[in-house]
Parts: sequence; C-alpha cells; structure tokens
Amino acid sequence: MIALGMKAQTDKADADQLIYQMLTSSSQTEDWHPAMIIQNDNLKETSEKGIYIVSGDSFQIKSLRSDFYVIKKEDSWVPLNDGRYPLETMVNLLMNRINDNSHPLKLRHHQYGGHKPRFTIPMQNLFNLLAPNMQLYCSVTYIDEHEIRAILVFHQQKLNFIHMLELKVDTRKLTDATSTISGDLYTNIPQGNINNIFKEKNTKNNE
Repeated sequence: MIALGMKAQTDKADADQLIYQMLTSSSQTEDWHPAMIIQNDNLKETSEKGIYIVSGDSFQIKSLRSDFYVIKKEDSWVPLNDGRYPLETMVNLLMNRINDNSHPLKLRHHQYGGHKPRFTIPMQNLFNLLAPNMQLYCSVTYIDEHEIRAILVFHQQKLNFIHMLELKVDTRKLTDATSTISGDLYTNIPQGNINNIFKEKNTKNNE
C-alpha cells in the first residue's frame, strides 16, 4: 500500500485506477484479520449484559472509532456476531473482526474526473487488499429495523491519506454472510475532509 500512497500524493487519477485494478482482479488473497489483543484497561462494560467494548482510538471526530465488541465464550473473548445486536455486529464486521465474512460488496467507485465504475467484491477480499498497514475506523450513522448505514475509513498514517466506504445493509440480514452490502468507495482522499463528509451525512440522515 505504500506505493499506492506515494502515487496518491502525486497523481490521484492514476492512484484511483491502480486501486480499481487491484480490487477487480481475480487474484486470490489471504484471509487477513488483525490480531485481537485485549487488555483489562481497555475492556469496558456496555449497557447490554455480557457484551463488552474493546476501546480503541478516535479519528478526526469522536464518533469515528476503532472500537469493537466482544463476549465471553468459555474462557475466551470472541467478537460479537449476533443479529439481536445489529449495531455492535456491524461495527465488528467493518473492523474486520468477524471471520465468517463472505458478504458480497456491491460498490460504486468514485474516481478522479467523475468516473464511477461499479463492481462487486467479497468483503473479506477488500480487507485483505486494503487493511494491512492501515488503521481502520468506523461509525454507524443510521439504524432502524430495516436498514443500517455506516462509514468505514482506512487511514494510511505515514502518508496521511484515507480511503472511505459508505455502506448500507438490510439490518435483518446482517448476520447472513451471503447477503449483499451496497456502498460507495472513495479512494486517496485528504484526511482533512472527514469533518465535512460527516456533516453532510448527518444532514441527510436528519432530513
């Protein structure tokens, strides 16, 4: 991802094309998930009995965070994946904490120059290709009994740019690993745009 990041600083059109080509290639990828390290000082109770939050960091705004949710099974902490808790499950899904993740991602890629090609990729493949060497942050922006929407940000710390996904899925089908998640992908964007993006999303959701 470093080469792509360098490209993003000099020629966004080329950088967007490189990512598009990478994501639409048919090459196999590893099943990559971040190590789950849980320490007592960042493990906090939630209002739901038996569900704990592993506290992370925020990025730009308070609601965009790297937290995830766990429950105790026997003697081990495991990420929550339960349709009764759609918000917590959605967060875990977007933080790449759920192993059983074969959701098809149906994306519209917003590229430099107004190009918006569409493609579908298994969600885990997207994490395998973009998440290593980047920090992930997410925020659930809307939820009801029929739909849940969220924003996921990949932050390249050394080069200080982001990729961003705006996603929505049927709340009732969230734990069905084959259900489609639709969204918009924005790549190689300045990290300073986050505040404006969230203001626009909150305005739309409140209309």
